[in-house]
Amino acid sequence: MGAHVNLLGLRFRGEETARIEAALLERLDACRWRARITPVARVRAGDRLRFGEGSESMACLLAFLDAEVQSIQGDHAVLAFAFSGPALDEGIERLASGTDDGRG
Repeated sequence: MGAHVNLLGLRFRGEETARIEAALLERLDACRWRARITPVARVRAGDRLRFGEGSESMACLLAFLDAEVQSIQGDHAVLAFAFSGPALDEGIERLASGTDDGRG
């Protein structure tokens, strides 16, 4: 998978949500990516991000990817996704291309 994939999503912190964008820059391991976050001021370590589906609905788990912000340095963050390996690659490709083959 090539770098610089953009994903749109929401940041969840308690009852608060905020729209964010993550540009995936570098894969660090099977489930972690270094990403540029916009706007970075809305995100801090420990936040949960959801890319894809715009709500916390559990109607279809394949409609989104969740990640936890592990660390932030400048406008870059390390994101740990709930999926890893080929499953994560497939989810990123699906969300980046705008298709939703996994509708529930």
